[in-house]
Amino acid sequence: MPWMSRALLLSLLLALAACQTAPRQRAPIMSEMDAQTLMLEGDFRGAADAFLALAKRDRSQRARYRLRAAEAYREEGDQASMQALLKDIDRAKLPPDDAFRLDLIDAELALGRGEAVSADALLMEPPSGVPAGFAPRFFELRARAKEMQGQTLAAIADRAALDATLEDGPDRASNAAEIQRLVASIPEDELTARLRSSERGDPLYTWLLAGARAKAEARGSGGYASDIATSRPIEPGVAPIVLDDIERSAYGRVALLLPSKGPLAPAAAALREGVFAAHFAERGERPAITVYDAGSSVEEVMAAYRAAIDAGAERILGPLSREAVTALFQSDVPRVPTLALNYADAPALPPPGSLQFALLPEEEAAAAADRLLARGLKRALVLVPNDEVGKRAAAAFGERMRALGGQVSGSAEYDAAASDQSRTIRTLVGLEQSQGRAQFLEGMLGMDLKMEPTPRSDVDALFLFARNAQARVLLPQLRNAEATRYPIISTSAIYGGSNSASDAELDGVEFSEVPWVLGAINESTIPTRAQVVSLRNASGPAARLFAFGIDAYRLLPHLEWLERNPGRPVIGATGALSADANGRIRREPAWARYVGATPRKVD
Repeated sequence: MPWMSRALLLSLLLALAACQTAPRQRAPIMSEMDAQTLMLEGDFRGAADAFLALAKRDRSQRARYRLRAAEAYREEGDQASMQALLKDIDRAKLPPDDAFRLDLIDAELALGRGEAVSADALLMEPPSGVPAGFAPRFFELRARAKEMQGQTLAAIADRAALDATLEDGPDRASNAAEIQRLVASIPEDELTARLRSSERGDPLYTWLLAGARAKAEARGSGGYASDIATSRPIEPGVAPIVLDDIERSAYGRVALLLPSKGPLAPAAAALREGVFAAHFAERGERPAITVYDAGSSVEEVMAAYRAAIDAGAERILGPLSREAVTALFQSDVPRVPTLALNYADAPALPPPGSLQFALLPEEEAAAAADRLLARGLKRALVLVPNDEVGKRAAAAFGERMRALGGQVSGSAEYDAAASDQSRTIRTLVGLEQSQGRAQFLEGMLGMDLKMEPTPRSDVDALFLFARNAQARVLLPQLRNAEATRYPIISTSAIYGGSNSASDAELDGVEFSEVPWVLGAINESTIPTRAQVVSLRNASGPAARLFAFGIDAYRLLPHLEWLERNPGRPVIGATGALSADANGRIRREPAWARYVGATPRKVD
């Protein structure tokens, strides 16, 4: 007997006989309810005899009653009698719910014979179509069929669905143990890939995450790969909350670890200005901030971190480079709550009480995919520069589209140093191919067909990654190639930070942006652009990093709350911010569209 058959039987019977409380009459059997009562009392042989008697008495219900008798023999363990009855049941004469019951029994018998494919074929009913009361048994049987076929993730998905149908108790605990066993059988790289593609609200996410953590702990890393999909959106319908309304930790000393030289120095300067702008805008008592020069090497960063600890720092902001963050998280130096200003490489994760925060083009590219898919635009073209950042943006966009059921219908890279991209664009949108077909036909027929090349019709949108100057060159060429017939979506790179008449070329393009840059922040604890207009980095391209510094400082007292409440968004200058299970701060950007050369915020 299956591990939960008795409980499932009870649920099935109750689904059929709920609220029927008339007294039982054993001899003679007068009604179907009397036979069902015998089932509930565990008198399966008596129930089978009763249903068979009813079948003889009411020929119109013969198939139904013989099916009930077969179920009673199943519970009695009399397989021979059960199968003899089943052979004589005409499925076409059963009402839909009873036909489904018959399929469940046949599927169970097939599983007993090792015929998983046959069982699976009987269990194709979509979950939404499963009659009430049958879901637990349906999901259990289908999970077994999937597992026997080696479809482990599908088996986990069905057991996760089964979990949602069960009350707390032995059945649910047994099912949870089965899920854990299945998850443990999945290689770690496959677990990471599946987690990367999961969405918030995915019923598998919690189970897979627990399994990934267990594997990581088993190999002594304390975590799992931290490069899981960087754009998992905040759960729809969850409104961001004000930071002042949530718990904050008290401390008196903050260390800010930033480089004063090297390639990251300009970014560090803008970020530092944002930190101090938020610091001086803070109401009430403010902590003391000490700036440490983190230098340009990992060794210098680690030395600065140790110096800050020795000096009594109670909170640390930084470091800024990816390499330094990775080294810090993998080190055994004494810890204080830290908000790293970049993401560590896998498998390094922040220690408890610390988080990691970054502004990455990959996040915005993935957010663009989310935006298109939310509108039902599932087929996209991709146009990016042939540099490292462009390639990363294209990869993130494509991965996100595919993970959520969309597709990249075509992609191309342009030379950012060249002005003429017309051939690349025409090929991307299908004009070159269309013209080639026309020329071929003209040659075959020996006549001028006067055919106009037409762009692809199997495309819903175009994802463009381009900096402001590049975009102003590309958009006229996109129009000439009729590519602007598709909605064009981009990232904040397309906005130069100040309005220019030349940006009229960009009209119609939608892009993600930091809300603070758009002036779309209505939060009294965040300094406005008007209040910091005199600061060098508060405008232009550096303004995003300035806003990043504002958020970094404002999040620092709330690290513990964010860690305990993953997915709960808070209002930030750079967007709606929430922590995930990897200790990363996720960001939901604002959106704007160029109208009359000026970005206008859109919902």
